[in-house]
Amino acid sequence: MIKQMIGIDIGGTAIKLALIDVYGEIHKKWQIPTNISDNGRKIPTDIISSIQHTILDQKHQESEIIGVGIGVPGPISPDGQTVVRAVNLGWEDMPLKSAIEKELDIPVVLLNDANAAALGEMWKGAARGKASLVFITLGTGVGGGIIIDGKVINGVHSSGGEIGHIPVYSEEKRVCGCGNINCLETFASANGFVKTMKMLLPDKTTKFTAVDIFDWAKADDSKAKEALAITVTYLGKAIAGIMNTVDAEEVVIGGGLSGAGTALLKPLKEQIDRSIFPAIRGNYKLSRAQLGNDAGIYGAVYSYLSSDDSLTFEETTGINA
Repeated sequence: MIKQMIGIDIGGTAIKLALIDVYGEIHKKWQIPTNISDNGRKIPTDIISSIQHTILDQKHQESEIIGVGIGVPGPISPDGQTVVRAVNLGWEDMPLKSAIEKELDIPVVLLNDANAAALGEMWKGAARGKASLVFITLGTGVGGGIIIDGKVINGVHSSGGEIGHIPVYSEEKRVCGCGNINCLETFASANGFVKTMKMLLPDKTTKFTAVDIFDWAKADDSKAKEALAITVTYLGKAIAGIMNTVDAEEVVIGGGLSGAGTALLKPLKEQIDRSIFPAIRGNYKLSRAQLGNDAGIYGAVYSYLSSDDSLTFEETTGINA
């Protein structure tokens, strides 16, 4: 009988679910809308109903559902039982683990969604075969996860890997959503990139996107190239600082801005190398994430895999003997 798990990635607008076996093969994938009404209280019930209707009621004769991994957009309590806070969902101290386990009678593991994506890229994505990596998502904000020797760095307050909130120096003052001034994401996110470009233009009302800036830079527009250089400088120095601290094997860049490919990665690598400790320079890899929107569900499943002591080495590593 094939051992399978359910991977879940809870987002602000959609909840992605997948049935994945211990070797990382997706057997079924679907999604449901995220119902954030009434402070998201219906989300656990929606997840349970969807799993029961889609998988359990169909009584898969050739598979055994052994666990559930769930990535959530917020920190998890140290005991792994509760979502401490998920602003986009309206959650405060949501006992998600027990709610799902009680109804499905299947063990559940919770983790932060950025950490889930990092684990996914380590297991089946850009950093496959590596045990240590720094994963950074560049979207409307900056998120990330740090994995060392196969373990996520959570910290005592479940706030390890908050890469977007590394403080950076600038004479300009940008207020972050967390309340602090000049967090990395105020400069290195897509929104920060656009804001930097607007600061360089005489007409501050011009509307454009991060994609437009990359296109203009490619066309040799001086202002766009300057905006890109500023953004890459902040990001590259921050990454160098992280690498000087944890000395990971690989840095993986995901999120919307990673779609620029070498237009971002080439100058970013150059900036990292200018700031990184000499012994690390030239001995790490910078790559673009490969799994896209599936990274979170892969990582959620891997998190369960690595927590289940009853599984064999082949089953916990995804090596099909």
